[in-house]
Amino acid sequence: MGKTYILRQGGSGYELGTSGTGNASLLFGSGTSSSRFAVTDANKNFIEFRFENAATSGDNRGIYNRLYLTGAGGGGESLRAFTTVEDVAAGTAHGAHISLNFGTSGTVTGQGIAGRFTLHMPTTALTSNVTMSAVQAEIWSDGSTSDPGGSTILSFFRAVNGGHANGKADVDDDAALIELNGFTLGSGNLVSANTASKTTLDFTNWVTLRVLIGSTMHYIPAAQTIGAST
Repeated sequence: MGKTYILRQGGSGYELGTSGTGNASLLFGSGTSSSRFAVTDANKNFIEFRFENAATSGDNRGIYNRLYLTGAGGGGESLRAFTTVEDVAAGTAHGAHISLNFGTSGTVTGQGIAGRFTLHMPTTALTSNVTMSAVQAEIWSDGSTSDPGGSTILSFFRAVNGGHANGKADVDDDAALIELNGFTLGSGNLVSANTASKTTLDFTNWVTLRVLIGSTMHYIPAAQTIGAST
């Protein structure tokens, strides 16, 4: 079996070596938390790959990244993106920005989705008391004095209709905030049917959820039970 080569930072540059019989600490990269690969150039892409695939079929990917967890009790992510605004007033900062766009005559015949998250259910029952979700939106407070304070808008989900005014108007006519696909309307289901067959219903033990539409706050009712009315 041939040697496994690894590229590590050595001093202010890189070094390429072999992993030997032990565990290599780094496969490819540069910099550490205390000694970063730093530049002062504006509009800098630290790592940049530009690919093209002219195939007329298949599932093609610019980067395919997969992590196998083989140790009981271990955990982690196949990809972790983390942006830190360090003691400065930055302009725009995103943890990650994912886009799907089209050329002048580009189109799709199936799905066109900027970000897709699929949670695979295994072919066995999972352990009880486990938290599962295809998407989690989380606002994390780092300390006791964490406070959004002067933030103009703070939300867990934000829907933005941007771009050219004509296109925005067309999207505004056609778009739905949420699409539910693969569900069956019925009592006790995610989409519960109005089994009382009434035009209005009584809500029991209900609360409201705040939703900001434009600059105006609105409220969606959420009830523990629904009773028949008129």
